[in-house]
Amino acid sequence: MSQQLVPIPTLYINNLNDRLPKEQLRRSLYMLFSQFGIVLDVVALKTERMRGQAWVSFLTPQNATDAMNSLQGFDFYGKPMVF
Repeated sequence: MSQQLVPIPTLYINNLNDRLPKEQLRRSLYMLFSQFGIVLDVVALKTERMRGQAWVSFLTPQNATDAMNSLQGFDFYGKPMVF
């Protein structure tokens, strides 16, 4: 018997302030996005190619949609978020 895989709704965010320490960025994103629902994970990398970007995974697609609609262009540490 095979187990069905359920996709996890994940938002890709860019144009983030790349001067923040990685852990501060992750914590701040978690706190900001948690107001829209259960956040499963926040991934923020600090490599040259990946800085200024993050992925936020939610429990439900509705949570992800609500967050994206509310935070598009939100000033986050001096830069507008882009989804």
